[in-house]
Amino acid sequence: MNRAFISLYFFIVASVVLIGWGLNQFWESVAPEQEPTAEIHALFQMIEKELIEDDVLTQQPQSDAGYVQAAQQLSHQLNLTLELLPLDDLAQSAAMQELHAGKILAARTNGDIIWYKRLAQTDQVVMLSIPVSDESESPFYRLLLIVFYLAIALAIYLWVWPLSRDSKKLESQTRTLGKDGVPETLKISPTSTLYPLAQAFNHMAQRLRELIASHREMTNAVSHELRTPLARMKFALAMIEEEKLNDKDRRQLRSVELDIAEMESLISALLAYAGFEQKSQQLKQTNGHMRDLLDELQLRFARNSPRQHQHHLQLEICDNSDNAEFVCEWKLIETVLQNFINNAARYAKSRIRIELMQTPSEYIIAVEDDGPGIPVNERERVFDSFVRLYYAEQDGDQTSGNSSTGGFGLGLAIVKRIMQWHHGNAQFVEPEILGGARAQIRWPKTLT
Repeated sequence: MNRAFISLYFFIVASVVLIGWGLNQFWESVAPEQEPTAEIHALFQMIEKELIEDDVLTQQPQSDAGYVQAAQQLSHQLNLTLELLPLDDLAQSAAMQELHAGKILAARTNGDIIWYKRLAQTDQVVMLSIPVSDESESPFYRLLLIVFYLAIALAIYLWVWPLSRDSKKLESQTRTLGKDGVPETLKISPTSTLYPLAQAFNHMAQRLRELIASHREMTNAVSHELRTPLARMKFALAMIEEEKLNDKDRRQLRSVELDIAEMESLISALLAYAGFEQKSQQLKQTNGHMRDLLDELQLRFARNSPRQHQHHLQLEICDNSDNAEFVCEWKLIETVLQNFINNAARYAKSRIRIELMQTPSEYIIAVEDDGPGIPVNERERVFDSFVRLYYAEQDGDQTSGNSSTGGFGLGLAIVKRIMQWHHGNAQFVEPEILGGARAQIRWPKTLT
């Protein structure tokens, strides 16, 4: 802060001094010479008439002292600064010939214009001082004033531009860090005002890079290494199945097999989620009809539903988009819809409904079920990793206990990540038709 303040302060002061001096020199060099007006000519005629009147009447020229005394009296009468100078004082002057020719000359001083004219038939020069008019009223002066302020603005811009440039670099690197988790080193000149901040950012980015790499390695290592003991356990169970077991031992064996299958599903989900986390997604969005994808998912759901659920579920599709084309990364959107359908199938009683919609700027897909729904205070949290909701299972009028409907809490986290890549969002909203949970995704129509 102190460094930036001192630098800006001295830069502005130096700019004001240099620009002001330069424009002042330019003004003095190009300012138009003052030409005598009709009033000035009339004034000098009156002065000559008053000073040489006695010469004409008496036909005897006055002495130099007499002219000076007369000039002083006239100056007092006219309330002007009027003096007489001997013509010899202007000897060797370039203006002497012009004065001999009877011309009126002008010279500028601080706040005044001094007019010179040779008194007719004498060796005296009349020097008349008149206050100058306000130069600020001159259009040229106003133009120079505008140039002065514009030059100051340009100087400040030249100081701010490197700061803005480095700020944009920092902003860009921050967005990169939030997008794929692998930031690059921020390169900023040591003379920049933001250099200390850039150093702190690079240190933070390096630490985050190390943490992310450690997290990835741990996730992959744990997921892969668990497959070996699970394979041995499955082999051992297969060997035990060949033995003669009583009903109790066989039920326990089935329970162990289900636990192993669940662990394998968890490992697969972890690897899939880790893959989405590691991937710096560059979307390849193309045009297509979303209804075609939903028809395929509906057929797949119909084939698998009887095997996965004790009761038959009906998957409905409602196209409110007039069969419009959607633009997206189709494989990723298929993953999103499949995860939503799987999530709805765990909770739905009999119906799942998918709606296609669009606005002038967005595509919208909603998946709603007739299950118990999601509490308002949980709708945002369910998109976090490893979050699962538990519900009370009703058996007649008695509650048998709290349980989860399955899954590992990673499907919706993957949905959230994919919609971020599409510059859209995923959320649970109020149900509209079936009264259960209503998940909705939306993303802009522009290609990215």
